[in-house]
Amino acid sequence: MQERWAFSIDELENPSQCHGNDELVAYIDIDDEVGDGVISFGIIVLRNGKVTNRFDDGAIGMPDEFIKFARHYETLLHHDGYETHEWRNVEIDNSGNFTGFV
Repeated sequence: MQERWAFSIDELENPSQCHGNDELVAYIDIDDEVGDGVISFGIIVLRNGKVTNRFDDGAIGMPDEFIKFARHYETLLHHDGYETHEWRNVEIDNSGNFTGFV
């Protein structure tokens, strides 16, 4: 099976340690409704690009418009503190484990 995964530069050195369900964070900035500035927040996005229903502070209940926006967000914060360096197509086994690059 194939998926498209986000990798930081360090993770590309040892991709077998990564999993499609690793939780990464998309930091989103939107204009507030009053127009006084920008609201910033983090959305949990899985390594395979699936957007969760959770904010990075653990709150549940993501508005649909935020989910749609986060689906197109390519730069994610990884566990190693780096942002996404590259999205790559990967082969995975039935358990979702990395088996190789396509």
